Amino acid sequence: MPIFPEVWELIETFKAQCSRKGWKVPENEDVVDVRGECHHLIWTQHIYPNTFRKVVKKSCVAIREGISYRMVNVSYTAWISPECIAEKILHVLLEDPDLSSKVAIYDVSPVYEGEPICLKMNRTKSIVFEEFEKFLSEEYSIRFKPIHEVLRSPRSVQP
Repeated sequence: MPIFPEVWELIETFKAQCSRKGWKVPENEDVVDVRGECHHLIWTQHIYPNTFRKVVKKSCVAIREGISYRMVNVSYTAWISPECIAEKILHVLLEDPDLSSKVAIYDVSPVYEGEPICLKMNRTKSIVFEEFEKFLSEEYSIRFKPIHEVLRSPRSVQP
């Protein structure tokens, strides 16, 4: 398995791949625009439940263009974290089908612990997130495991 990069570097490499596919990728933003749908990639060290709730309820993001910004409607959001995801966050998604159809979560912490596994919750129809999973699989030999299975396993998700 190739050396797995830090999350910010992983996102930058993935955005470059998206750009090669002809998708619009603003230079300074973690956003991919495919046929007018905005796919927002949020990488974070730790996801706090209150912050998570506030961010996922917003439907737009500011995109820098030169010295000004414009607001863009977000169709899908993916949270990517190198730390275990709090169980409260997972329950927010499990309890709200509308929200889980727009928000994906990727916990890559097992990769940093030496396992080629990414825990995920992706019930969206995002072509970009499907491409992200394909990218992880092809470039880093990562396998995927549904994150809700972890809720019932000994490797309990941290609160």
